[in-house]
Amino acid sequence: MPIPVQCAACGKKMKAPDRLAGKRVACPACKKPLSIQEEEDDTSYGVVQEAPSKLPHTGTFHEPPPEEEEEETPSSDRRSRFKSARRSKLITVARQPPFALRNLHWLLVFTLIPLGISLTYKSERGENDIEERLSATLANAPPDAQIKAMAVIQKMETGDADLDDLFKVLPEQRLIGAHLARNTWMHWFYALVAAALFMGFLLILASHGSAEPLHLLLIALFTATIGIVFLLLVQLLAEWSQGVWLRGRGIIVLLFYIVKFIGFSYRAASDPSNGFFLSFLGFTLGVGLCEELVKAMPVLWHYRRRTDQSWRGAFLWGLASGAGFGIAEGIMYSSRYYNGLAGPGIYFVRFISCVALHALWSGSVGISVHRRQDMLQEGQAWHDYVLALFLMIGVPMFLHGLYDTLLKRGETLQNGFALAVAIVSFGWLAFQMALGGQQERTEERRAYLKEYGRRRTARA
Repeated sequence: MPIPVQCAACGKKMKAPDRLAGKRVACPACKKPLSIQEEEDDTSYGVVQEAPSKLPHTGTFHEPPPEEEEEETPSSDRRSRFKSARRSKLITVARQPPFALRNLHWLLVFTLIPLGISLTYKSERGENDIEERLSATLANAPPDAQIKAMAVIQKMETGDADLDDLFKVLPEQRLIGAHLARNTWMHWFYALVAAALFMGFLLILASHGSAEPLHLLLIALFTATIGIVFLLLVQLLAEWSQGVWLRGRGIIVLLFYIVKFIGFSYRAASDPSNGFFLSFLGFTLGVGLCEELVKAMPVLWHYRRRTDQSWRGAFLWGLASGAGFGIAEGIMYSSRYYNGLAGPGIYFVRFISCVALHALWSGSVGISVHRRQDMLQEGQAWHDYVLALFLMIGVPMFLHGLYDTLLKRGETLQNGFALAVAIVSFGWLAFQMALGGQQERTEERRAYLKEYGRRRTARA
């Protein structure tokens, strides 16, 4: 049966459960320690005041241990209650990473150095003329190689041979000034080095528990393989759809014309005769849309249901996905456009600067997905999902398209603007991180106030 108890410090009378008989607890009213004596035949009871240091963590009447509470500050101001709640440590909040880890990602700005050097070099020296380098290569080649090369060039003019056939008959399978041979595997080694560097950097960023290292590795591998294959499939369907027309109103017809429009965008982006506007439209709604969407797939899939992941975790997921995509893209571009043709500088740009840019864009998308995750929950109409996607990837898609458009022109002024777009991408990421931190502080403040109110009600 309940044991009557009276606190010697505040005089409050109460009844303690018999399970607390013989134990020392804290008074629910004043938090002073008292002992509950075992009930005897009569109803007499005693109170023993003890030093707080001798009070074990035995609990009170559904109250927290006394050392976790402070005396209530008589204030009606919400800010004062919030500060009091924080001093009292009412709830446990995920620890923020140390200052160094919170800002370590800004070291990625140094990855733009190869890009800046490359663009400056082009503006001062101009691009090497491939035809002149080919002529110089043939002039230094043995007579039999010259004869074979001229025969292949004639076939290339009629469409019966391609560039790979020409490199097979050239000495060392490369032009003068090229860094690697056409049939080399060395670019795969560069990709592995870049993967090790970027993944090591991500693991340092995640060392405080913002994300699981295995998750980051799997996300990077997913985007570098399945994501790239999906993108190539979309490009093939887009190319096939250019000569086909469908009629109807179903979702299949709608998807068909979306793919068809993507194909038109890719054509507009790659056509050298198009001006700035058509090229920008093509790169933004074709290249930018598809690539940013592919990189965002792991984060979007994770947030299809509510999760307790922090915005920092979503940011690291985006970084990993973008890095994986950039490295895989570097492998493809090296084998198609660089090996046998380009000098060593382009490999630094592709496997360092471009990988970092892809990571920055998708990292900002990860934060945006976290902030707008309510728009991805089940029960939304399909057009709501489309709107949500554009809100999440819209700015990185725009920056991506503008960057590629400016590089396509290849002029000195546009090269400088392209570098400026890369720098602006860092600014956009900083803005997204500020919004993520603000949202985190707002949610933390609400949680403190809610817990403070609950415990205050319980004490009353």
